[in-house]
Amino acid sequence: MSAPRIHPSAVIARTAELSDGVAVGPFAVLEDGVAIGPDAVIEMGAVLRSGTRVGAGARIGPYAVIGSPPMDARFRGEPSFVAIGARTDVREHATIHRATGEGATTHIGADVLVMTGAHVSHNAVVADGAVLTTHVQLGGHVEIGAGAVLGAGVMMHQWTRVGRWAMVGATSAANTDLLPFALARGNPARHYRLNAVGLRRHGVPQTTTSAIQSALRCLRRRDRDALAALAAATPEVAELVAFVDASQRGVARFVTGG
Repeated sequence: MSAPRIHPSAVIARTAELSDGVAVGPFAVLEDGVAIGPDAVIEMGAVLRSGTRVGAGARIGPYAVIGSPPMDARFRGEPSFVAIGARTDVREHATIHRATGEGATTHIGADVLVMTGAHVSHNAVVADGAVLTTHVQLGGHVEIGAGAVLGAGVMMHQWTRVGRWAMVGATSAANTDLLPFALARGNPARHYRLNAVGLRRHGVPQTTTSAIQSALRCLRRRDRDALAALAAATPEVAELVAFVDASQRGVARFVTGG
């Protein structure tokens, strides 16, 4: 256990909470109501606004700004939060806004990588292990599934979703939901095929991969009976079906139709 290490030029509000092992770099600013977990690192020039919570071992890069008020006409100054999960790495100049709604939270999960210049808007949810590449832009209430990877410059419309272990190609723009386990790209984004490389990296067995591949074909053909049979036998296909059924904005089409 070690006391926080704070550079003399850092500005730390009296009510900010710093756990053991925290390091705060030069010219960083921590406002009232900020809470930093054990062994987290706040690098030079980072600004953490009121309502920011940073998990154990997380790193906030130079000049990142976390917890600014949401850019939302409905926001009326109510207390709200940003939660950054354990071991998450937020790189330089990234911005993450707190939520609209009293007591609401913008959630960034554990082991997430938020690269340079990315922006996460109010009430967004980014699940564990996701990667937001340089200059990704997430609109309000966007949901990014666990382990999903968004390429450089991807733009997500408000209230859209990206499923678990999906891959979205660089500079794509989506105004509808993007399926779990799939590759998507373009403007507007369209599904191309199974994210086979991503599934292999996550250790998914070939039998499961084949079932998901068949399920994507069923979705293209709109064959709900065959899709239901696959879902009954394979949890990942059941997850895919549940994702589609829960969609509020609709699901992006396939480049081959469907």
